[in-house]
Amino acid sequence: MNQADMPSSAYFTGSRIDLLGVLPSACNRVLDVGCGFGGFGRSLREAGVNEVYGVEINPDAAPYLKNDYTQFWIGDVETVEIPSDTTLFDCIVFADLLEHLRDPWGTLLKYKKWLRPGGYVVASIPNVRNIALVYNLVLRGRWKYEDSGLLDRTHLRFFTRKEIVDMFEASGLKIDKMMYNRENLSLFRRIATAPLIAFIPDLSICQFLIRARLT
Repeated sequence: MNQADMPSSAYFTGSRIDLLGVLPSACNRVLDVGCGFGGFGRSLREAGVNEVYGVEINPDAAPYLKNDYTQFWIGDVETVEIPSDTTLFDCIVFADLLEHLRDPWGTLLKYKKWLRPGGYVVASIPNVRNIALVYNLVLRGRWKYEDSGLLDRTHLRFFTRKEIVDMFEASGLKIDKMMYNRENLSLFRRIATAPLIAFIPDLSICQFLIRARLT
């Protein structure tokens, strides 16, 4: 993602405390890739993580990262180089990031080398097999990009559950935990869509929360 294409600063401030539920235990060194203004890093600190590192493309984030991040690097996450003497990490986090990249598959491989043996990758990835998207595409013929959400206009890649599993396994990472953020449907829509969702449960999922271990 080019700097000119980046959304407003408010876009970079989320704390993403839902991801703490998939974080591995005994996690002392975390690399937060695409860390924004450090909202998730502050959540990690509050959860007891001792050392939080970050990579972020937006140079305006730097003043916000100084207090909570042990060290951070400003640059495109797909090309930035982490110093070779950096100690390996217990966990690397991609919070709402991989779908924004030109090459998420290559990026996983690039960062995997910074995991300690038995280390983990944690990620959140939108689900394109979502009932709202399917309804709009199939019945309304619409695929309308928005400022945020499942069809964020800065998304370059789209994933289903199977494509996520394939991407992680191809990178030598074995998914051992998967949680979900689901659609907040009205009562009427829950009743109307219940038979279809019962048949295809993934339709109710907005986002996958993934933990994968280095194999």
